[in-house]
Amino acid sequence: MGRGFSLIVLNLFHNLFIYQGWIAGILTIAINLLWVYLFYRIFIVSLCLFIPIDRVKECNFYFFIPIFVLYVLREILSLFVDFDQLLQVVVINLFGSSVTIGTILISTVGLYLWIVAVSILQYILGQITINSKKLDSGSAQASFILMRYFLITLGIVIVVGYLGFNSTTFAAITGGLSVGIGFGLKEVFSNFVSGIFLLFEGSLRPGDIIEIGGESSEVKKISIRATTVQVIRDNSEKIIPNQLFFTQELKTMTGSDRRVRKSLIVGVSYDCDPEKIIEILLEIIYQHSEVLNDPAPLVYLINFGESSLDFEITVWLENPIGGKRIISELACQIWKTFADKNIEIPYPQRDLHIRSDIRK
Repeated sequence: MGRGFSLIVLNLFHNLFIYQGWIAGILTIAINLLWVYLFYRIFIVSLCLFIPIDRVKECNFYFFIPIFVLYVLREILSLFVDFDQLLQVVVINLFGSSVTIGTILISTVGLYLWIVAVSILQYILGQITINSKKLDSGSAQASFILMRYFLITLGIVIVVGYLGFNSTTFAAITGGLSVGIGFGLKEVFSNFVSGIFLLFEGSLRPGDIIEIGGESSEVKKISIRATTVQVIRDNSEKIIPNQLFFTQELKTMTGSDRRVRKSLIVGVSYDCDPEKIIEILLEIIYQHSEVLNDPAPLVYLINFGESSLDFEITVWLENPIGGKRIISELACQIWKTFADKNIEIPYPQRDLHIRSDIRK
């Protein structure tokens, strides 16, 4: 009995495929999908030639695969129903407007793809800025962040307009929500406003080296709510609320000039010729490839110490990161050079006088 029913169902589907032309339709769709998939794979492989593979995989997973899946679903559904009529089906009435399947897709999937596309655009422009030496990377990245939020806001406004909500009702509801949220999320709103000021003023930019909380850090990302910094000492990351940059003292080493000055104190024996020592120290400094010649390094005799002549070395570096390493390399080279030239680096000495008590 069951076998006979199955044969009847198969026969019905066979007739439907023949009379409705589904076989030809499926073959046509299959060929179209095959070509689309082929071009899709070629496009992804081509991106790997210009963009890091990890980034291409991320873009593929969050952007290109969803688009391809949506295209496949649309082609398959078009076999059974009129896809355009399906999008016009009303799901619910909201704010005096009819919400259809099409508007739901646009407001969810469409907005999601728009946000991801804006993020990809920001990344591409950021890479172009990094490769271009004529542009200030910090200012450019801050501009790209502002552009990103502007485009995202524009997308939300377009979606709301596409949904066709009653503007008066929608404004009343959002106004009431904003008052309630304002009391409960005061800190979030404060961080939001602070983030806007940071981006527009340009007082803090991605790539800046700052000192906050007693630690030197590099600004990695400025968002509307918080700023992400990477601690140079241990490579960890901190997420700092934006309002803290306006309520506490902040030291930046890359505000208007990325060059930084470092100093080192060296002591030598009183038997040495000070002018000769200055000449030797300058020769050592100029041999280091990461020390700038403009401004020129300086060496001064600054003190007649208890056991040594004290010299101060001042050098300028192109980048604040790596200052300790460069000073350490200079100190090691000074030690080797002084040893080769028999120049003594004295250590503090004390004369000890022992007085015997003559009293009995």
